[in-house]
Parts: sequence; C-alpha cells; structure tokens
Amino acid sequence: MVGRLTISIEIELGWGVHDRSTTDHLSSDGSAEREYLDRLLQKAEKTDIPISFDIVGHLLLEECDGTHEGPYEDGWFKSDPGSDASTRPLMYAPDMARKVLDAETDHELCTHTFSHILCGEVSEEVVAAELEHVQDLHSDLHAPVSSFIPPRHSRPANRTLRRHGIDVARYAREKRSLTPLHRLKELVVGPLPSWQPEVNDGVLETYCTTYTSLTAGTLPAGQRPPLVGYRAIPTEARIRTHKYYLERATKRAINLNETVHLWCHLYDFSNKYQWRIIEWFLEFLNDIPAKELTIKTMEDLSEEYHSRE
Repeated sequence: MVGRLTISIEIELGWGVHDRSTTDHLSSDGSAEREYLDRLLQKAEKTDIPISFDIVGHLLLEECDGTHEGPYEDGWFKSDPGSDASTRPLMYAPDMARKVLDAETDHELCTHTFSHILCGEVSEEVVAAELEHVQDLHSDLHAPVSSFIPPRHSRPANRTLRRHGIDVARYAREKRSLTPLHRLKELVVGPLPSWQPEVNDGVLETYCTTYTSLTAGTLPAGQRPPLVGYRAIPTEARIRTHKYYLERATKRAINLNETVHLWCHLYDFSNKYQWRIIEWFLEFLNDIPAKELTIKTMEDLSEEYHSRE
C-alpha cells in the first residue's frame, strides 16, 4: 500500500489581515517569517521534501502606487501602503517567491489570490480579475500557476478557476464532532480527518481541515501566545503530542492507501517551538521508504488524477 501526503504553506504576511486590525501574530518587519522560510527551504533540501507554497500575489510586487484596477468595492485596497519591499516588507515580498523557485527541491508556487480576496463573498468578475493578475505576475517569474488555495477557505466557483488555468484547488472540510470534548481531542491528538481528492467541474479538489494541521494549535502561532488554557500544559508535552498527531496521520495514509493534506501559514511555525515539530517531521518523512509514502505537491496530485481521465 502506498500513501500520499501533500504539504501546503500559506505565505500571506500583512496581506492575510489587511482587512483586519490585528497583526500581533507577525513580526514587525517580516524578519522572523523570512528566517523560518530559509530554515524550511534548507531542511526541505536536505530531506528532499517538496512543498506547495501558496502566496498572495501582491507580495510578488517589488513596489506599487497603492492603486489596482479591477471590479473591487471601494476601499478594498485602503491598507495598501503604495510603497516598496525595502520600506514595507510585510506587504511586498518578491524575495520569498524567488527563494522558493530557486530552491534545489522541486517546490511549487501556488496562488492565494492577488489581494487575499474572500472568493465566496465577491462576484465571479472579481475572482476572475484576481486570477488574471496573478497569472501575469507568475508568468513574469516563468512559473505559471495551476494550483489555487482560497483565502480563509472561502470557495470560488470551479468553472472560474478552470477558465483561468487552475487545475487543482485545496478546499477545507469539517468533520462534525459529537461533543466539545470530541472536538478538542480531534484538534489536539487526532485522528486527523481524511477526505480523498476528487475531480469536480474539471478541477481536482484536495481537502484539508479548517484549522491548521501541520502546526500545533496548543503552541504559539507565530508571535502570538497560545490560548491560556493550554499554557498550563508543559511545552515539551505539547510538542510531543503534536508529533504523535502528525505521525498518526502519516501512518494512516500509508496503512489505508489514502491521501493526507497538511497545511499551515508561514507565520505559524515562525518560532522556536513550532519549528522543532516541523524540523522533526521532515526528517520523519525522509526516513519513510518511497514504496510506502509519496510526497506530492498539489500540481503533482493534479497531474496524477487528471491523467486518469
């Protein structure tokens, strides 16, 4: 039996919350996020683990004047500083995209829309405009995009994705928990819910949880401390518990010949506690024989499934 595992990581920086007021999960200048992206790319190269990085398109810009054409509602870009990467590194990060594309490991650069638009809350025209802009930016990088991850799990219509070159999308699902205690158990120790990819309206849908699964919800999320209720639990115990969670999910994929999709944001593991888990997990995956588990990017999954049609 051969399991499949996909890892996707969202690179949003300031664009992930440009329509909100809080940035306490981020470092003030993006330095922590850049440091841990470098660590991840180095570790992925040593372990030969490919990752799908989904980046907000505006981060690909070196600079802009703060205005962007398109059928947007008034004020959507009010948080755009109209500046450049050296001045506002949380809003411009072409350096991150270049590092992903220049890595020795064959990572994938997916899209997370151009401006972190909530696709299910806007018109098809807005989604189309976002994808057109993204495709232009990715073409400039010689890395056309075929994989899509909607911000905050707000789904667009698959027909819109297909019209703009998207073959595979990561969508979130939620398993109904019987009680709050069952829900807590699922979040902390698992088992991780599993849904197998399927093609709908020409797009391969690969599924993940609504909550981050690659990183631990019991530990700090970037620069933000964990919920008060978790802080009484020793840190080492929380780290061990999430290692068990990831190991359990991986072994289930192998034993049941399933596809598992783990995800988080870049900022989530940009601290020493979460990084210990990420570093361990890549080493753990590297020790599993390819005949038991294949690590596939979203693009790899798409090629496999669409070739069956």
